[in-house]
Amino acid sequence: MNPFLTEEETVSFPPVSSYQRAIAAFEALARSGGCPPWLGVRSREDVLIDAKAVDERLRAGESPPLAGLLVGIGADRVLAQRLARAGAVVLGSADPAGVAAEPAPDVLDAAVCTGLPADCRGLVALRPTPGLVPGHPGLTVLARDVERGQHVLAALTGPDESDPASREWPASVRLSAGEHPHIAVPSAAGLAALSTVDRSAFAGTVDTLRAAGAVVEEIPLTERVRDWAERPATTLRGHDALCLPASGTTPSPAELTNALETAAVAFPDGRGRGAVVITRAFDDQVGIDVAGLLSGIQAGTPYPSTGIELIVFGAYLRGQPRNGELTGVGARFTGFAETAPHYRMVALPGTPPQPGVLRADRDGAALLAERWLISPAGLGTFLAGLPAPLALGSVELEDGTHAVAVLCDAVAAAEGTDITSYGCWRAYLRYLSTQRPTVPAPRPASG
Repeated sequence: MNPFLTEEETVSFPPVSSYQRAIAAFEALARSGGCPPWLGVRSREDVLIDAKAVDERLRAGESPPLAGLLVGIGADRVLAQRLARAGAVVLGSADPAGVAAEPAPDVLDAAVCTGLPADCRGLVALRPTPGLVPGHPGLTVLARDVERGQHVLAALTGPDESDPASREWPASVRLSAGEHPHIAVPSAAGLAALSTVDRSAFAGTVDTLRAAGAVVEEIPLTERVRDWAERPATTLRGHDALCLPASGTTPSPAELTNALETAAVAFPDGRGRGAVVITRAFDDQVGIDVAGLLSGIQAGTPYPSTGIELIVFGAYLRGQPRNGELTGVGARFTGFAETAPHYRMVALPGTPPQPGVLRADRDGAALLAERWLISPAGLGTFLAGLPAPLALGSVELEDGTHAVAVLCDAVAAAEGTDITSYGCWRAYLRYLSTQRPTVPAPRPASG
């Protein structure tokens, strides 16, 4: 029986209701001769009642993020309630140790276990920073892909009064790995115990990372982990993440995550036992992004629930000179935005070239910008480095909503050149690139 439903076995159109999904799960269990010993399935009647309740919520206009998902979880009332609020249907109670040893059957979309599996078996495993999920410092979510796993993990995350050790996201949490994350990988000596197949599979993973834009550096794994254990503050210093095979290294990913305060994502590599990305505590999204680079599947929103939308123009756009001030604090590009047709853009004097955007009483236009998500502390750092005459203000977007944006002082803007007609900064830069300086014709030599 394949672990979890494969994409070919799911029905994407028309949408499958939670009730239909539950019926299909019980039929699959009957065909397979029953459930594995680690999964205690609830009564069919109770599961179907819960599934109908989710469908009723959808018909009433709610949009629970986990609607249609069947989940197996241990006997934890707090976490089961969180899953139910998010729209998941708990199929049964799962023995966490058993799930890790023998991943869930194809009746489940996700299962909660303890510890990282030594073999991904086609599944993704997300182990959050200890304390983010109350009561379970070693909790891991197994799912069919990163996106499903992240959504389930997000529903479980958040402090609870029953666990004094549970934690909030810090104000400085990174929301993105950036376009060129620095990834450490074991040197050849650290991979010597791997089989030829597993070594080849991991080499393919490293090649994919490089092709996706990551900066990869080999490190002496055993020595470096020993240093990190002695001085935890130096963990992964100089790197955004560590990528290593799911098994066959010393220490193993499971041993490393147990010894250090880290987050981890394990995923299949298509050939060997899989690979694991390990990050510093609270850099969970960095690991998820790196795994997304390798799997090609990424959730539309980041795992951390904190974040402030910021609208930027000019030198702060991707690929422009000051964009590093956003990526340096872990800000996340989330798409493009267009302002309401009430704004002007001027080219300000100075280096690097930078436009000023301000609201216009007349002759305004809609301007193209970028949306970024930034942590509260990151926004403070960004604001501290914002040069005059730029300042943070409120901008009206085309849909009538408002967001924080980088705008310009009106007095300073009066000294700039109006470039509103170009509609966006990049269009103006393209225009400048077509302008060739005029070279005067050489004068004839005087006799």
